[in-house]
Amino acid sequence: MLRLRPETLTELLEGAAAQAPDAVAIAGPRRRLGYAQFAAAARRVAEGLAREGVGPGDRVAVWMPNRPEYLVLQFALARLGACAVHVNTRFRPAEVAHLLGRARPSALATAWGFPGVDFPALLAEVAADARAPLRFVVGLDAGGAPRLAGLPVLPWEALDGAPERARDDAAPDSACLTFTTSGTTSGPKLVLHRQGAIAGHAHDVMRHIGTDAAGAAVLIAVPLCGTYGNASAMCGIAGGAKLVLMDRWDAQAADALIRAEGVTHWHAIDEMIEEVLEVAEGRPYAPFRVTGIAGLRPGVARLYARAEALNLAPLNLYGSSEMQALYAYQDPADPVRRTLGGGRPVNADAQVRARDPATGQFAERGELEFRAPSMFIGYLNDEAATAKAMTPDGFFRSGDLGAVHPDGFGFDFETRMGDALRLSGFLVNPEEIEAFLKRQPGVREAQVVGVEGGTVAIAFVQPEAGATLEEAALLEACRRDLARFKVPRRILPIAEFPVTQSPNGVKIQRVKLREMAEQVAAGASRQGS
Repeated sequence: MLRLRPETLTELLEGAAAQAPDAVAIAGPRRRLGYAQFAAAARRVAEGLAREGVGPGDRVAVWMPNRPEYLVLQFALARLGACAVHVNTRFRPAEVAHLLGRARPSALATAWGFPGVDFPALLAEVAADARAPLRFVVGLDAGGAPRLAGLPVLPWEALDGAPERARDDAAPDSACLTFTTSGTTSGPKLVLHRQGAIAGHAHDVMRHIGTDAAGAAVLIAVPLCGTYGNASAMCGIAGGAKLVLMDRWDAQAADALIRAEGVTHWHAIDEMIEEVLEVAEGRPYAPFRVTGIAGLRPGVARLYARAEALNLAPLNLYGSSEMQALYAYQDPADPVRRTLGGGRPVNADAQVRARDPATGQFAERGELEFRAPSMFIGYLNDEAATAKAMTPDGFFRSGDLGAVHPDGFGFDFETRMGDALRLSGFLVNPEEIEAFLKRQPGVREAQVVGVEGGTVAIAFVQPEAGATLEEAALLEACRRDLARFKVPRRILPIAEFPVTQSPNGVKIQRVKLREMAEQVAAGASRQGS
């Protein structure tokens, strides 16, 4: 059946519910919803939030794992013309405080009792001035808790028990969500998107990879708080597919879900694929339509033969928080390119070009620049960062090095232009980690470099005069206050950084630091083998 391209998130969900009301929309954890039930729940929660004063232009932070309620809340906010501020589930108090200060949401939704992360306890540790804009907390599985960090708790059941809201304030140009991405030394940036971009991109991806096929089921194992997980869910909804949610990663559980739920589509990082292949022990799956692989480490191509043997239909792709994940897929019929990042954009009106960083002129290879309907609005409350990221004629400067295909439409991604890290699937500016380390007692200077294709962070710290730095203590501080994926593998004291003289002054030689880090990483690998 023909599906029209939606212009709002309300149209996206209501369209799917109208075409297949009884089809399973969301499978777990703890709850299954059909499409009609999903849409009705979004209408009820929208009414409940409206009665609490949430309306067009308001922002609500969402800090919870992959649960059906996460998606219900996102569509409820869209119906109100409000904006969901996605909070990375791995963030710690300092990072949450920065995000709240930047976004200034009027409410925050979180979950009690999640294994491994005590969200309410972490929120209580956020500085009071950062929590000041919040009027209340939406509590999932709150167990009757009346207050949290001085704020009233509104139980999820109260929202879900409201009557269905008929009014729809969704609009194509309404800001509907933010993702976090690598930012300045003070913290991550908030990438702001409008409803038309999110809903339209979901439709484009659906048409490209076939999530509207009979029996389509999409495994969502990466967090919904990021563009990779969110875009995967949205393209599934666009096609009326079943979304199979995992609230935490476990390869054994993923293998069981793939088989039990008949998964046909999956987007994952290469480490997840590798772990599932080990668990499968050679037992093939029912044929997939596509397994999109975000290959973040060298040697990802080696996974393809193993994944194909088990019917996973592996394919590399490209995306970003600014242009959205699943922006482009490589051609599955191309034996060379299909293992590379990049591909052909899913929207026919998308444009890509490369600019030589040395000359500033357009070239076949250089910094990739993009323009497409899926593009972000800008960085929330950060006009300077937005201006820096855009060209005068409206292209996004990706910061990625790549080559444009001869047809001028497809492209290949090669690496980051700068020193950004890709840790556990998240793009991280090393300055974020460096700034934290420099705030620790006895640390004069810090530098963080990436090894293993930028997927592992190694830190070097220079002590203040007379200070002695202990690696164990610094690592413990990182584990306490930073998201776990940002914690360096090693933090190595160094008396003096390697430097070089330049016309602009003394510069630290990060190339030499990277060589030193690679030696350390190689030594650790040999010891572990």
